[in-house]
Amino acid sequence: MNFQKSNHTEFIIILALLMASYTLTINMLLPAFDSMSKSLKLNDKSQIQLSVSLLYLGTGISQLFYGALADAFGRKKVIYIGYVLFLIGCLISFLSWNIHILLVGQIVQGIGLGAPRVLSITIARDKFIGKKMAKIISLVVAINVIVPIISPILGKLILETSTWRMLFITFFCFGLIAFSLFGFRIKETLPIEKRKGVTFKHILSATLEIIKNKKSIGYTTIAGLFSGVFIAYLNLSQEIFEFQYQLGSQYPFYFGFLAFSIGLALVFNAKLVEKLGMKLLVKSAIICSIIVSMIILEFQQPLSLWVFILFMFLLLFSYGILVGNLTSLAMIPFGHIAGIGSSIIGSISTLVAVPLSIIVGAYYDGTTSILVFSFFTIGIISILIYRFIDN
Repeated sequence: MNFQKSNHTEFIIILALLMASYTLTINMLLPAFDSMSKSLKLNDKSQIQLSVSLLYLGTGISQLFYGALADAFGRKKVIYIGYVLFLIGCLISFLSWNIHILLVGQIVQGIGLGAPRVLSITIARDKFIGKKMAKIISLVVAINVIVPIISPILGKLILETSTWRMLFITFFCFGLIAFSLFGFRIKETLPIEKRKGVTFKHILSATLEIIKNKKSIGYTTIAGLFSGVFIAYLNLSQEIFEFQYQLGSQYPFYFGFLAFSIGLALVFNAKLVEKLGMKLLVKSAIICSIIVSMIILEFQQPLSLWVFILFMFLLLFSYGILVGNLTSLAMIPFGHIAGIGSSIIGSISTLVAVPLSIIVGAYYDGTTSILVFSFFTIGIISILIYRFIDN
């Protein structure tokens, strides 16, 4: 690499902004669930919670197409298409007059966000490999963790001065800024001579190569399991903090504090990944989640607020260790098909995560027991998968 230090820093920041479009859209909506339900005259708040899962689903499905297109036409053109769709989705959601139109807007936003989300990882893979890539991804996500810390607070401030519809105007403006910076400041990372045609044979060959790689599929499945429970936590967070623990308007601050644990883990990971290796960090994080969950299961339900805060801080710290390393481990063998590789890996992870998040949310009973049990269960499943693929 011949990056100047300033250019290298700018590269990381802009990749973080691409990923932040995805995170911002989800986390700023969380404080608005109650007001959106009332405005759209919904009796069941779970319909609004479904909008987040559908956004994830739209992202997961769309990634399958963006990778192949990016390998054929380059990374930048495809990200442009994704951002245009995202901006259209924001306008649909802003103008929605019932829950069905809102859900359509969320799906379109999700489909659009698939491009910057998956291709930010692809661009990192174009430039770096192995532990260096894991470090870059960790730094990108560490910067990006500022978004879930401040976005619920920002969302709450917007709701206090305007309506929930203004949130979608905010998403639109942020997306436009990220789109412009990427367009003007990041050069295409896939040379024309390395591009591959969008043919069924090429896509099928690449897909079979990825599916046959048991280690990559194993790492991707583990990422999907943990992401599924994490999404369920996001969907339930307002219900848990604002109503179960009766924190009212203080909810975004508690949520932001817990989001900080992910950022702390990512900074920790960026410093240690080249010394300890990705595999050791992944195994340690999975074991930590099992032990913490097992201890918390011994507590009588419902958990006190501070026991729950401690529990979630440790588990989200473990999640922060896992998220970058699992993606990097899954992507290592696929530098020659980075676009499709990143797409399929991202799609599999999302398609594991979304149904799981819906199932966990459906079993929420007014206590946090389902989250504790879910983290324990996926921890056991993940360590079994890890042992199988590590042989």
